[in-house]
Amino acid sequence: MLEAYKKKFHKNNFQYILVDDSGCILESDETILPVKKNDLLQNSHPFFEILSSLLLIENERFDFSCINLNFEDLLFITDVTIHSQNKNENLVIIEDLTKHYSNYQLAAQTRNESIINSQVLELKNEYLLEKETFKNNFIANFSHQLRNPITASLIFSKLLLKNNQLNDEQKNYLGIVLSSNKDLKDRIENILDISKIQSGKLKLVDKVFNFKEILKDIVSAYKILASNKSLKFNISIDERLPDYLRGDSARLKQVIENLLSNAITFTNHGSIDLKVSLNYIRARKANIQIEVIDTGCGIPPNKLDFIFERFTKIESTIENENTAGLGLSITEHIISEMNGNITVESTINEGTKFKCNISINESLFNDSLKQELLKNQLPHLGVKRNILLVEDSELMQLTLLKILAATGDFYLNIISKGEELIPNITSQEVDLILLANTIHDYSVVDLATSVRNLSKDHKKTPIILLSTEAFQEDLKRFKKAGINAVITKPFDEKKLLDSIYKHIK
Repeated sequence: MLEAYKKKFHKNNFQYILVDDSGCILESDETILPVKKNDLLQNSHPFFEILSSLLLIENERFDFSCINLNFEDLLFITDVTIHSQNKNENLVIIEDLTKHYSNYQLAAQTRNESIINSQVLELKNEYLLEKETFKNNFIANFSHQLRNPITASLIFSKLLLKNNQLNDEQKNYLGIVLSSNKDLKDRIENILDISKIQSGKLKLVDKVFNFKEILKDIVSAYKILASNKSLKFNISIDERLPDYLRGDSARLKQVIENLLSNAITFTNHGSIDLKVSLNYIRARKANIQIEVIDTGCGIPPNKLDFIFERFTKIESTIENENTAGLGLSITEHIISEMNGNITVESTINEGTKFKCNISINESLFNDSLKQELLKNQLPHLGVKRNILLVEDSELMQLTLLKILAATGDFYLNIISKGEELIPNITSQEVDLILLANTIHDYSVVDLATSVRNLSKDHKKTPIILLSTEAFQEDLKRFKKAGINAVITKPFDEKKLLDSIYKHIK
């Protein structure tokens, strides 16, 4: 009897059980569950308690999926089909799908874990983005708050130094103020540079510059700093060095200054040596070697492998001197961008030597070309020009007034509110606009755009932005708004005046 049903329904992993209307087992092949003839199937597992009601319905088929049937130490995950008959014979078919359901469950679990991991990663990315945004906002606000007072301090200190009535002691004090402000300015720039490096936004510019003049400026400034600590400052500049190079002069200067600042910081007695020499020139590329040697406290051997990492603390034998700085990390990155390398040698209590090699393009520009260009430049404008200054900091207003008044070339009109800009440029002649990006309640982009939208004449009025924002995306945004030039605070007097004379007509 059972064989007839098995022939009709047989498949692998199946067990066939024939029961009467009460659930008593008439026959079973016992391939899966250990049941015996004349036992009630309901007693073998609680699931089969349903038979009592289902077998009352004649000629029906009932299907159940993913049923867990456990017997002693065995667990089967099965599909169960019940065929109720009309002659006191009912067929129960059990299909063992343990492997199938286990694999399915594993796949589902893996998929769920993948989804969860993806969601966790997304949350982490959101957190990192929020963290990066917070950091950038903090740096921007930090920079913004300090740039104006540092600019004013630098400018007024330089103006005071020009006063012939100062005695030597007063000039020395002002020199200390200038060097301290320069150090503070450099630290701010370092923080911004690290942020740019982390986001991949530190870009090198490509301009012609007089390398020997840059070295002269560096030597002049650091002689004072070394003298303040009673250190000898020895300079060796190779005469074979090209006068003019093409590259990023500001970053090259930053490399040398960072190394010199580091040397002076950790040296209390002895000397600082700066050696700049030419290795070779090939295919119009100059390979330059820069060495900075000090007689300071030295770097512990276990720290030498880490000094170029950000915020690495170097303990010093100098009282109250230690650093967890950024200068060396930035220096290494800039040198790497210039296809160069940097090495360090140090002995405790004897000193440290940093040596770097940088490749930079030689320029065809020379002094004869420079003199020819200077002939075509007027030392004065001839007629005073009108400059409109839009600046809400009284300190910066006074600073810029002093700078421009000293030239004798400009009339300066000062406003501090954004809503006063358009009425001023439409009611009087304005040859150039100096616009700060700190005007309360106003976007500098909106202000510049409103000027450009007035008329064809106003589209040509030069706008120089005095900015506390220095990221590349900011500069692109300013240029798109029609701003002709951006002077980043803190700036020096020469840089500002060069830009004004370049753009004014």
